[in-house]
Amino acid sequence: MAKAKVNGVDVEFDPGMTVLQVAELAGEEIPRFCYHERLSIAGNCRMCLVEVKPGPPKPQASCALPAAEGQEIFTNTPMVKKAREGVMEFLLINHPLDCPICDQGGECDLQDQAMGYGRGGSRFAENKRAVEEKYLGPTIKTFMTRCIQCTRCVRFSTEVAGVTEMGMISRGENAEITSYLEQAVSSELSGNLNDLCPVGALTHKPWSFNYRPWELQKVESIDVMDALGAHIRLDYRGPTVLRALPRLKEDINEEWIT
Repeated sequence: MAKAKVNGVDVEFDPGMTVLQVAELAGEEIPRFCYHERLSIAGNCRMCLVEVKPGPPKPQASCALPAAEGQEIFTNTPMVKKAREGVMEFLLINHPLDCPICDQGGECDLQDQAMGYGRGGSRFAENKRAVEEKYLGPTIKTFMTRCIQCTRCVRFSTEVAGVTEMGMISRGENAEITSYLEQAVSSELSGNLNDLCPVGALTHKPWSFNYRPWELQKVESIDVMDALGAHIRLDYRGPTVLRALPRLKEDINEEWIT
């Protein structure tokens, strides 16, 4: 096995692993939005920046950088901290401040990472852009102004669901995620897009505005409505089941449900 140093601690890793995976082996938390273990690497959110030696004197995206023998990886230097604050500030430039009414509030990656890695305030005083909502089907409620273009939904549709129904159009500040010809997403796996979205851009339509995550109690269960017997988690409040979410089971449903 190869060896690298993460913040001065020696770590053994298998060839082919990325710097992000090696840092996590060492117990370091690396923020990320676009990276997902079961999807291809996009490297477009830039939140996972770390300092690597030998290498250029600038932060590098750890999710897309292959780990190498003898590398020194630093995740908490002043340069890394400043770079992450800058990335988070850019991500929040057009993100609306509607956490109090957002269904993702309380379990939102953007909330958590803005608190953990962002600046104390914003320097952006201009108007924020707004994006027209999309109709993606009966299970997906869209608030596309909240989208940070991580492209998780695009990659899931193409690589896991096997249908190229989602994509990104335009460039720069005008970039937005949309479905092909603005048609509804037809895949049976489309409900997983809500669970994959790290912000509140894609939320669950059937139970929107019905609960807050911290109000719910959780119980593990099996999905009896599909022939696979997928492992799920039921969230309920009182006598009412409010949502069903996939549970990790490698041999059966990995972490998706139909």
